[in-house]
Amino acid sequence: MYPAEFAYVRPDGLDAVFTAVDEYADDAKVIAGGQSLLPLMKLRLATPAMLIDLAGAGELSGQHRTPSGVRLGAMTTYRELQHSPHTLGLLPGLGETVAVIADTQVRARGTIGGAVAHGDPTADLPAMLLALEAQVHIGSRRGHRRVALDGFITGVFSTGLADGEIVTALEIPLPPAGTGAAYEKVEQPASHLALAGVAAVLTVEAGTVRRARVAMTGVTTTPRRLTAVERALVGSTTSDVALSEAAALAVDGVVPLDDVHASPQYRLHLLEVATRQALQVAARRAGARWAA
Repeated sequence: MYPAEFAYVRPDGLDAVFTAVDEYADDAKVIAGGQSLLPLMKLRLATPAMLIDLAGAGELSGQHRTPSGVRLGAMTTYRELQHSPHTLGLLPGLGETVAVIADTQVRARGTIGGAVAHGDPTADLPAMLLALEAQVHIGSRRGHRRVALDGFITGVFSTGLADGEIVTALEIPLPPAGTGAAYEKVEQPASHLALAGVAAVLTVEAGTVRRARVAMTGVTTTPRRLTAVERALVGSTTSDVALSEAAALAVDGVVPLDDVHASPQYRLHLLEVATRQALQVAARRAGARWAA
């Protein structure tokens, strides 16, 4: 199908973006990479009268070291991130997560800000960003604010963005020394979206887990932290038995999606398997320099 008729504007700079967003309000959609929005428009599931292209706002690009971590502009593409050894060398697990997102074309055009703002419950990147404790920078004509990604995605394609706001950047703190990370997923073969994906970030000292952040995607209506798993891990060893016991808690309180791609029971099974695999790989990497 073809999209419904629409107008297009590419503002020059972030202030002009905010002006356009306010001017067109509910009749507009903001487009970053377009890898999610354009298919929806072709199916006429989205019919904006105006597209506001963020590509002209240079303030939304770039990767910068901050005193406590790394700030990534919202218009950073998956491919740019995938080929950024400096950033990936500071943030374990991020490179391998980006590498399994969709396909080459999507990674070349899709953006990290778009991935977060879209709120797709099966997207890969939010799981690792949750495990890395990312913060979302949000801007509008009214000003700027920063919120934790944990809780920002509120439902299927729903986020905490208010009217007139856009995602401007993501900021990720540097993990402690001795941290290892991994992302494991089972994907839907046609779309490459996650039926169950799990990101694990573990800090290990002398064979004991001192810090654990574990998050999932693809299983429920939102990506989410697996706090029961995290609590079980802290203070435990990295033995296969201890990691398996923690992974078994991944399904606690989880209400899984039920669709044509997988039954609820199968998704829960995949969640436990992916959690166990992610914990095992992250534990092996902890204490050693991870591969960028």
